[in-house]
Amino acid sequence: MQWSARTSRGLVRPDNEDAWNVQAFSERIWLAMVADGIGGCDAGEVASSIAIKHCGDFILTNFEKYPPKELLTQAMRFGNHKVLQAAAETGAAGMGTTLTAALVLEDESKLYVGHVGDSRAYLISKGEIRQVTEDHSLAGELVRNGAISEEAAMRHPARNALTAALGTEFSVPVAIYEENLSPGDIVVLCTDGLTGLVNSREIRDMASAISRKEVAQKFVDTANERGGYDNVTVVLMWPDVGGAAQG
Repeated sequence: MQWSARTSRGLVRPDNEDAWNVQAFSERIWLAMVADGIGGCDAGEVASSIAIKHCGDFILTNFEKYPPKELLTQAMRFGNHKVLQAAAETGAAGMGTTLTAALVLEDESKLYVGHVGDSRAYLISKGEIRQVTEDHSLAGELVRNGAISEEAAMRHPARNALTAALGTEFSVPVAIYEENLSPGDIVVLCTDGLTGLVNSREIRDMASAISRKEVAQKFVDTANERGGYDNVTVVLMWPDVGGAAQG
């Protein structure tokens, strides 16, 4: 599988509280994650890094023990526990993070996503883009209820008001998604620093038209050209399923 990733603190925030990782468990099994930390005084940066590390470690250690959906659920609960533990040990009240984790099983042509918060996973397939995850935010609830459009949500005052995040409660509502993968599909993971400034149609168009070596940087550059109000992180994956074409 080919993949590409970029992150930027943007043009306004003093620090980058996003974190990401891509790792292979074998030649055909991959895990990608993005996290967007919340909390001042470096707490967000610490929370996102803890979630990425411990979620990945849990999956690596327990891959043979659980089926994919349960594996992601347990991994994210473990990440939640570790963020809560760090907050208690450091006294960093308000520490938390989003986390979106994508497990790609190329031999099965399957994508499994575990999700808490408002970072996103998209699937681009056959020229169309679909948001796999649902935002755990007040603005996301308004979109799902039909009260506002995606474009309106990008500007809504409640766009950053999370309804769920790791490290904020002892019990975290982990959302799990399962998707079939087809040749030529593209999986995109990103934080809201991208989706607050670049809509889904633009993500589809850029991911489909720009070279694999350049597209992740193009996403970051576009967000920064439009104000760079937040940290921005994007991971793109091109799963090798059913003889997927290289580009």
